[in-house]
Amino acid sequence: MRLGKREDILNSALKLFLEKGFSSTSIEDITKLAGVSKGSFYTYFPSKEGLLNEVVSLFLEEVSDQFSQILENKKGKPLELIEAFFDLNLNLAREYASNIFTIVREVSFAPIQTRERLTFSFSRLIEEKLREFITTLKGSCDESDITILLGTVINFWVRFIFGEKVPTTDELSKRVWFGLSYKLT
Repeated sequence: MRLGKREDILNSALKLFLEKGFSSTSIEDITKLAGVSKGSFYTYFPSKEGLLNEVVSLFLEEVSDQFSQILENKKGKPLELIEAFFDLNLNLAREYASNIFTIVREVSFAPIQTRERLTFSFSRLIEEKLREFITTLKGSCDESDITILLGTVINFWVRFIFGEKVPTTDELSKRVWFGLSYKLT
């Protein structure tokens, strides 16, 4: 079954951005690979930067959907929910780590307005999802909760990417739950 022109353009752009980089990929390269005219490109996207924004947004939307499924399936079971959260991160790291680094690198070379918009969107989505996750776990969420979980996730990704030993998701779940449920008196 043939995809629509818009999807062909998105898939072609992602492939080329990952292979050649954002800066080295022209609209002509994208339209040629997608088998569409430049006019078709501009029917769906205002610019190459707009296309990059859409590519990143679609990836974030896919991850967000997977995250929402975890929240729905594991409600009321904190340790299982945290373990599923880290399993998702591990699966994402295995599947997308090199692509994510490439996209982050390419975003850093994008025009400043595009870079700022993508950075803001990405940061806002991460914070929103972490807040939703923590609130589901314990009924409330403050900035220190987000800091604990975000720091753990970043460390988890860095360790994975650099081939260091990563704690089991079971061990991480117990430690994170202890940290999030601990109350200073």
